[in-house]
Amino acid sequence: MRKTLFSFMLTLSLLAAAIFGPLPAGPAAQGFEPTGFEVTAEGAMLVSLDTGGVLYQKNIDQRLYPASLTKIMTSVLLIENTVDLDAETITVSWEALHDLVGTDSSTAGLKEGEVLTARQLLYALLLASGNDGANATAEHYGGGNIERFVQMMNDKAAELGMSGTHYANPHGLHDENHYTTVEDMYKLVRHAISLPVFMEVASTVRYKLPATNKSPERTLVTTNYLQDPSNAVYYKGTSGVKTGYTDSAGRCLITTNSRDGYNYLCILMKCPVYNDRHQKIRQEFPESRNLYNWAYRNFAYKSLLSPAEPTGEVELELAWNKDHLTLLPESEFSAIIPKEADSSTIRTEIHLEKEKVDAPVEKGQVMGYATLIYAGEELGQVNLVASESVKRSTPLYLLRQLKNMTRTLWFQVIAGVLLLLLIAFIILRIVASRRRRRMRRVRNYRRF
Repeated sequence: MRKTLFSFMLTLSLLAAAIFGPLPAGPAAQGFEPTGFEVTAEGAMLVSLDTGGVLYQKNIDQRLYPASLTKIMTSVLLIENTVDLDAETITVSWEALHDLVGTDSSTAGLKEGEVLTARQLLYALLLASGNDGANATAEHYGGGNIERFVQMMNDKAAELGMSGTHYANPHGLHDENHYTTVEDMYKLVRHAISLPVFMEVASTVRYKLPATNKSPERTLVTTNYLQDPSNAVYYKGTSGVKTGYTDSAGRCLITTNSRDGYNYLCILMKCPVYNDRHQKIRQEFPESRNLYNWAYRNFAYKSLLSPAEPTGEVELELAWNKDHLTLLPESEFSAIIPKEADSSTIRTEIHLEKEKVDAPVEKGQVMGYATLIYAGEELGQVNLVASESVKRSTPLYLLRQLKNMTRTLWFQVIAGVLLLLLIAFIILRIVASRRRRRMRRVRNYRRF
């Protein structure tokens, strides 16, 4: 029940951020540099799920191998292509298991001919990280063809804007053509955790898989030790998302953590597998914990712009008694920033659609946007809107139209022709007048 409630609240916070907050399509800021510890992961990101603000990032565009993080995409496609997770059944084939022989890969212990529901298979994917479950999923939803399912994975990646990703299999075993980036994983996870059933499963620590036609009841245990209270590295508030490991990919870990109303997502890829003495190590767990602790100690959620407070103005024309229009933020803008930061350390840059706007203007009409910057890094953007409605002045509008008309080529041509005709008329009148005077003088002379 607690995990279900958490997944619901996390999904709700993500959707609220997407609607009300400045959640970007992708991370924009460089983030801040943590102190007191080293991040040994080759690629990393710590991001607020409440605002989309990036607190820390490292090599987010670098091509890396995802290992079993691949199963996030496999699970997403399972969920989105299933009408009823408890009614849909999948049969594990010999081919799905034989494909993994000799790979020494993680499995959920599935057997040939075993029948599971889609929901049970989802637990085998996300908790036990079973490659057998991944192959069984791919076969079933790919219409008996794993390669067809892999194409579905790549199509979904393109749909989510994962431009640095290419899938070659549904499980994550090493392949040179199977790669992704930290930024792409962020896009995928944001989508995955918006599916309530995904986080319900991914945040489960232990799941009793009911007896099947081939196996008795068994317990699947999460591979994410940070969310397991019985493990020494347990970190309170952690839920999901997925672990991953191959020698080429290193140790990979994606988690969420929530505390005191704050929700964060941490992505670590290619953490070292061995220390200097070639002993196996697990750096992904303490490094995730260090990043979360750093965020909770040093950052706070602060309101930086309010719809009630003016933020800039724009020059106004065609209004009778007003030449400037006050602009307001379209919505409240909040961000996760260092606790010591205040409004004096935040720079607001105003970007207007036009330097001058004409009346009429409707209250709430978008006039541009404001960019907020802290320590040289962009925190986000918010639209700027008109603070009031302003009517157009008819006399000023007609005067504008008259001025505009005088600038047109046709008006100038016609005016020029009329002027020439007027001059010609005047000249003709003068000539005619002189002729009449001469005629009068001639008549007068003849009389004498």
